[in-house]
Amino acid sequence: MDTNNKKKSNKKVEKNEDKKYVSDKKYDLENENSKEIEIEAIKEQIEEEKNKKNKKNKKNKKKRKLKKKPIIIILIIICILICLLFVARKIYINIVGESKFLKINLNGEEVINLKYNEEYNDLGAIAFYNDEDLTSDIEISNDLDNKKVGEYTYRYKIKYKKQSKEISRKINVIDDEKPILKINGRDELSIVVGNEYKDDGANANDLYDGDLTDKIIVDNSGLDVNKPGKYEIKYSVKDSSGNEATLSRIVNVVAKSANKVPVINYHFFYNDKSEGCNESLCLRQDKFREQLSYLRDNGFYTLTIKEFVDWMYGEKELPEKSILLTVDDGAFGTSKVRGNYLIPALEDYKMYATLFLITGWWPIENYESKYLEVQSHTHDLHYEAKCGHRSKVNCVSYEDLVKDLKESINVVKDTSSFCFPFYDYTSSSIKAVQEVGFKVAFIGGERKATRNDNKYKIPRYPIHDYDTLSSFKSMVN
Repeated sequence: MDTNNKKKSNKKVEKNEDKKYVSDKKYDLENENSKEIEIEAIKEQIEEEKNKKNKKNKKNKKKRKLKKKPIIIILIIICILICLLFVARKIYINIVGESKFLKINLNGEEVINLKYNEEYNDLGAIAFYNDEDLTSDIEISNDLDNKKVGEYTYRYKIKYKKQSKEISRKINVIDDEKPILKINGRDELSIVVGNEYKDDGANANDLYDGDLTDKIIVDNSGLDVNKPGKYEIKYSVKDSSGNEATLSRIVNVVAKSANKVPVINYHFFYNDKSEGCNESLCLRQDKFREQLSYLRDNGFYTLTIKEFVDWMYGEKELPEKSILLTVDDGAFGTSKVRGNYLIPALEDYKMYATLFLITGWWPIENYESKYLEVQSHTHDLHYEAKCGHRSKVNCVSYEDLVKDLKESINVVKDTSSFCFPFYDYTSSSIKAVQEVGFKVAFIGGERKATRNDNKYKIPRYPIHDYDTLSSFKSMVN
């Protein structure tokens, strides 16, 4: 029984132990579950805290970003302001600063007109920084060429304290000079009605463009050679700068022609006997002017040597009142340095004459005038001789005569005419004159010339101091 009880007791104990064990296990399980729940709750709490913290961090981060944005904007604005200030400073320095502190000014005009080939003297410029004179530091450059028409620039530059300023002057090289236009031959001439008019032309030269002769425009549209009257031939020329020169020639078309031409022969002119001109061939200059006045007032046409030669050869007709004035030697009263009575009188009366010059004795330059042509009177053979002839021309060898004549031609540059000294000639001397190329030659004779005369013995009227105006009239009429 005891054993059964003991067994029962043991079983009960075992059962109780099992219950306890189960209970403990249950407790342990519940405990474990509780712990797990607690752990889970803690985890959830931790996660929640973590989420809260993350959310808070996000908010803080956003807040920080929002806080940073104005700062960046402010920084950008500051940078912009700094740049603007820098630019403003530059502008101030370059504009306000230069005008206020760094100054450079021209001396003289801003635009200069300089004549072609004229020397240019630049007046320069002045420069200051406040009261400090910087003129000596000015850099000057230019592209000026005063030998070429155009626009050029003088530049003046000053640098100081990282500042610089430049000004300039314009130089206009200009050609404002008209071309020099000259009519060849005479300003006024006469031709016989029905005869051809041959224009002698003109020449033009310009300071800048040079020879403009081929640019001359000749207008003779109004000329009618078949109708007596006074006509104008117009000449004009322009240079590359537009400067124009104009001239005109008067052409008188006359009805009657000459069949005889008086050739007058003068020698010397004086104003007073104290001047030393004591030969009968010396003519008082007031008498000479009186004769010119008569010719002008009575419509006489004084010839050039070319007109006379052309008439002698039948190449042209001359107006009825044509006359050729000649002067021999080139001695007293005929040159610009030895009395100078001839040229001023011719220019005053606008009358033409021909001078037969002893070319080896006096410079041809002393006889320059548009109204006075120079022809040959030998080079150095105008001497009285003792060989049976009065003139040395007829006493030297033929070769020496030819040599002398050629020397004379080299001076006068013309072979239109020759005059025998002392009116003395021989067949040999005439041959020499022909050989060197002279077209006509003059002697004395006291009669009018005609086309039938020997072209190397053309007669003339010598004028003496005792000749009156009345005797002069008889010669020319």
